Amino acid sequence: MAEAGDDKVPGAASRGRLRAAHADRDRVIGVLTTAFVRGMLDKGEFDVRVSRTFASRTYAELAAVTADLPAAAPQAPGPAVREEGWLTMKRALIVSACLLAPTGLAALIGLVLAERYNDASLAVPPLLVFFVATVISGPLIAEARNRARSRARPPQAPALGAGGQAFRPPRPRPQRRPPGGGRTLAVTA
Repeated sequence: MAEAGDDKVPGAASRGRLRAAHADRDRVIGVLTTAFVRGMLDKGEFDVRVSRTFASRTYAELAAVTADLPAAAPQAPGPAVREEGWLTMKRALIVSACLLAPTGLAALIGLVLAERYNDASLAVPPLLVFFVATVISGPLIAEARNRARSRARPPQAPALGAGGQAFRPPRPRPQRRPPGGGRTLAVTA
């Protein structure tokens, strides 16, 4: 027997007792949000239905939440959300600069002090710290660069023109010269 609202989901009559996934609940919340924005639900009813959506375990229970609402028209996908994570090129450069600038300055001061007091051991600790900062900064910047390159870029909209294609005039073809540089020889007998 078909449940209320099963006509909105193809094959829902046969899967009404199946457990719903998080993506199914998200779709129902999308329908409820659209109905709320369009004024079909007031705030209290919207909150109650969202609570029922999160409590629903089966497709039949989800269908009952939106049974009296019209099926949402398919919407064009929105712009892709760019997931950058923590490591961006800007942050990698800032962290590297914060590591290298003070340690480089300390290494320079260590070299000056080592020369002034004729004691090479004064230069070793700052140079060692500068080396470690360099070893950390290099891979950090390289990883940020790799992530920036591998990030999917949104597709470019085609330029206006016939069939969505930009008009490009044909390129002139290079002229081929016959052997001999294009000169003809006259043969006389």
